[in-house]
Amino acid sequence: MKTLAGALVLGFTAIASAAHAGTTLVGGGATLPALGYGGDVTHRQITPVTGSFLYVYSAQAGNPQTSYCQTGSGAGKNILAGVSGTSVQNACPDGSATPTGFGAAAVGRSDLTQPNFAGADSPLSASDYSNYVTNRSSSFPVEFPAVAGAVAIAFDKSGVDTLNLTDAQVCQIFSGQVTDWSQISSASGPINVVFRSDGSGTTFGFSNHLSAVCGGTAASHFVTDQAFTNVVAKYQSTLPSNWVGQSGNPNVANYVANNDGTIAYVEAANAANDGLLYATVNNLDPINDFGNAALPISSSSVNYNYVISGANATTGRPTMAAISGAPSTQCIALVDPSAYANPSSGYPIVAVSYLLANSANNGSDKTAVQNLMWAPYNSTITGSVKTIGKATGLSFLSTSFTQTQVQGCVGA
Repeated sequence: MKTLAGALVLGFTAIASAAHAGTTLVGGGATLPALGYGGDVTHRQITPVTGSFLYVYSAQAGNPQTSYCQTGSGAGKNILAGVSGTSVQNACPDGSATPTGFGAAAVGRSDLTQPNFAGADSPLSASDYSNYVTNRSSSFPVEFPAVAGAVAIAFDKSGVDTLNLTDAQVCQIFSGQVTDWSQISSASGPINVVFRSDGSGTTFGFSNHLSAVCGGTAASHFVTDQAFTNVVAKYQSTLPSNWVGQSGNPNVANYVANNDGTIAYVEAANAANDGLLYATVNNLDPINDFGNAALPISSSSVNYNYVISGANATTGRPTMAAISGAPSTQCIALVDPSAYANPSSGYPIVAVSYLLANSANNGSDKTAVQNLMWAPYNSTITGSVKTIGKATGLSFLSTSFTQTQVQGCVGA
């Protein structure tokens, strides 16, 4: 009977997979916009909830359901590129380890050999692009900025209910120059820094701000990078023992919530959702002073067929370079990080998150992927989203992209 029951279960599973083939778009990556995209912070693999961006997208006639796995930006780009050891089919389990897949089989897409889309808060780097063209030789990556997020400074310290920091103090805390709570509050004890241990676009956005405002010397400065160890390497060649790494914004927020004496940079939406205390920076709030209007991205700030090539050796500011052998289309859109490193108004620490897709081999999912890539600029969709906008820590963008341009980048 157990054998028969097992066979029946397998049979029903096969039927269900066949029935759902082609009905769910599978993606993942950045955790910064995940609350806005799917509205769920409980699970790594998100089934979008009512009012979230992906739910509203799917509610439009003709659009399929979506699944989003929170892997972090670096892993998301690797999975999209098909880097060895990753696969869209690999599981997307809850926990502290970074997933190596988007869990396609779990949502009935065992037919997929590549993800339909990915999210990344760190734009394509030269190595990301190289990985993609090496492993996806018949396609190019498609990349457009989709949303922006405020990066909050969350904390948990007994006796400290409010924390008002200046940029200078943020610089000192995360470079290790300020190490005790008595230096920034009325409490005392070691400041335990929590950082992203995975390849993180939140780290990229945070370090983009630090390298712009903190100054320093040629020998000691922050470096804009998606790896936190690289960001602080010129200050801390070996991280202090009380600095703790966590994979993904939800895990960072959860760790701070459960450990006294901690401070961290984390997506503001996650901090607010978890009920964390967070600091104002320069007297500005990452929830109340961000997202009240779409973040403007001027056309002059968009560089087509450019990637992040590294960081300036003297200042740590990110450098950009044209892609060698790039496609002739305007389908890889890089926003100059200097355009949002230190905004002239509103909350100062901001990350820009991108949606990525494939220029070819989309098969029967082509139209659905085209619609998804255009969705962040489609007012019919953005006007109905409740998880991005005022008081969410996330914002859509004001850009000059056209529907023909964006959708034309995604082929069959």
